[in-house]
Amino acid sequence: MANLGNYADLMKLIPYKRIGATEEIGRTAVRLAPDFTDYIVAAMIYIDGGITLYPGFETGA
Repeated sequence: MANLGNYADLMKLIPYKRIGATEEIGRTAVRLAPDFTDYIVAAMIYIDGGITLYPGFETGA
């Protein structure tokens, strides 16, 4: 980890307050892999701990 100041600033932006793990991406892919999801043509799935909700997630702004 290069700069703890930058890390602390990043954590302010992620509502889950942690960086996601590679396994979490894999679990999402595995969940979408079975045959019963074959009718899904396109979807946008954000695996980001809620950062797409920022700014204003915590304050409601």
